[in-house]
Amino acid sequence: MLRIKGMSKEQASEETRKIFDEQEKQYGSILNTAKVYALRPTIQKGVQALQAGILESGLISGDLRHLLCMKAASINGCPY
Repeated sequence: MLRIKGMSKEQASEETRKIFDEQEKQYGSILNTAKVYALRPTIQKGVQALQAGILESGLISGDLRHLLCMKAASINGCPY
C-alpha cells in the first residue's frame, strides 16, 4: 500500500499517460513509483533520465537489473 497517494491515469497529463501506457504494456500495470513520480513531473523526467543513462551505459545487464529489482522489492516486502 502506498503511503503517498499517486496520480491516477485519469488525472495524468498526456505525457505522463504515455509513460503509464508503456508500463502497462511492459509490466501489465502501472508501477506505484511512476504514480508517485507523476505528482512532480520534473522528478519523473529526472528519474527517467537516470534510468535511461544506466541502461544505455551497458554496465548492468538486463538480467542483473531484473534480479536487483526483485531483491529490492523482496527486502522492502513489496511484490514485483
